[in-house]
Amino acid sequence: MASTDVSLPQGIGVPAESRPRPAGGGPKRRTARIFGREYRVVLPSIRDPRLHVAAVLLTLQVLGQTVLGFRLSVAQILACLATGALIEFGVSFFKDKTILWPASGLLTGNSTAFILRVPGTLHGQWWSKHGIYIFIGVVAFGMATKYLVRWRGRHIFNPSNIALVLAFIVLGPTRTEPLDLWWIPMGTWMYVTYAILIVGGLLIAWELKLLGLVIGFMAAFALFTALALAPVPDHCMVASWHVTPMCGRDLWQVLVTSPEILIFAFFMVPDPRTVPESPLARVVFGVLVAALAVLLLGPTALEFWTKTAILASLVIACALRFALVRFLAPIEDVEGGLPWMFSGFRWQVPAALAVTVLLMGAIPLSAQLSTHNPEPAAGLADGSTPTIALTVGSGPGIAGWVSGAASAALPPPSNSGSVSGSARVWILPPIPSVSIASNVLSFDPSMTPQVAAGWARYMVRDLIIESEARRSHDLKLAESGASGDGLKEFTDVINEDIAAGKIIQKTYSFDQVSLRLYLPKFSSQAARLVGVSLHGTATLTVRDASGNVLSQTSSPYAKSWGLGGAKGGDATMVIINDYTDLSPAP
Repeated sequence: MASTDVSLPQGIGVPAESRPRPAGGGPKRRTARIFGREYRVVLPSIRDPRLHVAAVLLTLQVLGQTVLGFRLSVAQILACLATGALIEFGVSFFKDKTILWPASGLLTGNSTAFILRVPGTLHGQWWSKHGIYIFIGVVAFGMATKYLVRWRGRHIFNPSNIALVLAFIVLGPTRTEPLDLWWIPMGTWMYVTYAILIVGGLLIAWELKLLGLVIGFMAAFALFTALALAPVPDHCMVASWHVTPMCGRDLWQVLVTSPEILIFAFFMVPDPRTVPESPLARVVFGVLVAALAVLLLGPTALEFWTKTAILASLVIACALRFALVRFLAPIEDVEGGLPWMFSGFRWQVPAALAVTVLLMGAIPLSAQLSTHNPEPAAGLADGSTPTIALTVGSGPGIAGWVSGAASAALPPPSNSGSVSGSARVWILPPIPSVSIASNVLSFDPSMTPQVAAGWARYMVRDLIIESEARRSHDLKLAESGASGDGLKEFTDVINEDIAAGKIIQKTYSFDQVSLRLYLPKFSSQAARLVGVSLHGTATLTVRDASGNVLSQTSSPYAKSWGLGGAKGGDATMVIINDYTDLSPAP
């Protein structure tokens, strides 16, 4: 969550040759003549804080490419840097007749690349151009807001901040995602990272006279998050890098100590051109960003939306900046220059406190409501996003949801009454006892052997349904055993058989069944996935259109599938996706 445009107030950190010359003389400014036209030349200066911010971010980028495991390529970083630099240089050259070192454009590109991720890029693919157009588009949009969305001669929004928020909201978790809240387990390199973040961030905040803003944000964010989680300690966040949902105190600790939050606090919130100018207003601005961040966190349950909410808090605060300055003006202009708390009880103070109390009261309510609404599971980041009901509030958590869904999927008791005589009867091959991986039990402590056996029965039943659908070329029947990408995989095979004029029957025998935990595709930021892994033998009998046997072959069978609820609210479980190629979760 790095800063994008640390443009500076008049004369602060700006090279001397780029400042207006005082009457009567001063340093001679640099110029260059091109095609008979004079251009002012502005070179980089070691005193420019934008270079100091860039140095910290580039150091972190190097660590990210080597030891922190960033899923970001060097090509994607260079594309962002080039886009920001070219736009700023071009605008300055053609509009302002200035040849300058594009420090702000480079910083916008660098910070965008630091935060933005495109699912499908893996660590170590240094020259991957996957999703390069998304990186270029986000940087270009951010730079456009800097030049086009202005008020009283100043841009309103932090360029990369608003561009990233819109990208995450518009493109969603299937095409974009923010940098993880946690990068690698605590160890030597994370201590080095923390040192660079904290020391570099404090020095730059001190240099820009924004230390009060940074401290105000961090203190308020820690306090407001604690107050918000206290009434709803079972409000949780799901992340791919953590086996179980994080709730209550654990969630508070993750949010407050996250290196991503420190990046946001030190290098994105304190942008001198998009924050108020007075010391008091800057502190209040930091507190406002924290309050908005915690308020927006209330309805979130996935890491993707949690980070999007935090970024969005700055967008809203920047939009309210001028109103905030006017709101605080009477307090700052007290007679005699006395501190405002000694100048009488002004209406702004109780009004601000009332709004804060109202917001804090709304957070637990929104958090509680959010835990009973569907959340997208972006585990299959190539576009296949099954929807699950994430229920973690006062009701059951993810583990309870899994248990409830599995229990509902079990066959009815034998004394539950008669069933339709026209219903299909599926004869299943013998199913071995189901083994459950230890990390599955950590992810879902309610996964009992009985529940696991129910999953296995439905898994095998669905495979038998798909086998019969393939033999009979019945696409409609296939829908009763699979949905989504799982259904497409089976219907594609049926269509191939129809085109070839063949009838293929597939039979199974199983010698091992287990439940395993998998990382989502491309290691994206969705929850981990529980899959049913089957090992045994598959036999294919191929017949022609007349039913004559053409061939019969047997081969080892080893696949893992994901199960989910069927369409129409039917109390059963069907195949939703193939997990065979996913990485096992540690």
